[in-house]
Amino acid sequence: MGTTIVIQSYRTHDVPPWLARCLASVRAWAAECGFTYRFLGDELFDPLPARLRLRAGHLPQMLADLGRLHAIAAALVEGADRAVWVDADVFVFGALRLPDAREHYLCREVWIEPGIAEDRVNNCVCSFTAASSLLACYRDSCMQIIDAASGALDSLALGTRFLTGLDRLVTLPKYEAIGLTSPHVLRELADTGALPDLLRTRHREPIAALNLCASFRGKTIRGTPSIVVDDALYESAMARLESR
Repeated sequence: MGTTIVIQSYRTHDVPPWLARCLASVRAWAAECGFTYRFLGDELFDPLPARLRLRAGHLPQMLADLGRLHAIAAALVEGADRAVWVDADVFVFGALRLPDAREHYLCREVWIEPGIAEDRVNNCVCSFTAASSLLACYRDSCMQIIDAASGALDSLALGTRFLTGLDRLVTLPKYEAIGLTSPHVLRELADTGALPDLLRTRHREPIAALNLCASFRGKTIRGTPSIVVDDALYESAMARLESR
């Protein structure tokens, strides 16, 4: 693969220290791989049609799902051979290598709760080349989903729900070295330093990066025991990953 640009976006104020470390880990990884790194603030949303920003303005995750596709397309128009989006809460802790055999990749997601391990697809890390047949279709579909919604919008509608449904129809190529931590996985990792077997064995490569799911920050997951997803939990889990 020739020129690769890695794109991230997040606010530039009130950034939790653990999330700043996530961003730093991606910058370092991009530099190590010889990739160009681009950071976007709120300008990520500038290309979005005003009607969509008004319709989904209360769901920044939904707007970010669409904004990343515009940012990727812009990078390809500029001449990049490949554009890779990485969510701000992705932590690279191992030797992450991205395959380049296909025109686009999404991410395998194994969602784990007690007694449950559900295979999904997400866009926490996704890449496209100019030859991808999916990029324009995905972007247009996202805009249509927002326009056509008659009731309350679903923050996962443009990401996990859409991509998991599409994967059931046409198998999408997925990055296998990038995993996801549900609150239960985050708690186990912080407590034991180990990723659950259910997570590791569902991925076809050793996991070298994790989406830490900042959307759960500040929430309490009821159970026995309950899980308080606070900054200390993220910090503890990341410390365990770094010591592996």
